[in-house]
Amino acid sequence: MPYIETLTGADVEFGKRLWDVLRENKDFPTAGMFWLFEPGASQWHLMIASPIVDELGPRDSYRALSEVSRQVPADSAQLLKLELISPRHPLYEALRAVFAKTKSVEGSRLGGSQVQGMYVEDAYLYGVR
Repeated sequence: MPYIETLTGADVEFGKRLWDVLRENKDFPTAGMFWLFEPGASQWHLMIASPIVDELGPRDSYRALSEVSRQVPADSAQLLKLELISPRHPLYEALRAVFAKTKSVEGSRLGGSQVQGMYVEDAYLYGVR
């Protein structure tokens, strides 16, 4: 039986603290954030949708994120799970089409769901704008 990583309470709390910091940060605009389970890798990734990715490119975007993420206590395993995406990423656009007008999606869980025709094995949402 293959190893399947579990989304822990510590991971959820780390994500909440990071989401709170990112929402207040004017230098690193964030459109949304969610944990996503990737079945092929059997791992969770904390997906952060930011226009910075389109403006600066991946390398400089991660550098800018590292400055912001220093404000949030985390272990190295949590930091390795951060994944920056463009707000134009197909999955994020699908989530936004469904949830953008919702007052709050924080704490919503999607499991075995279709979102605008895209299959989501499992996800934990913080924000979709």
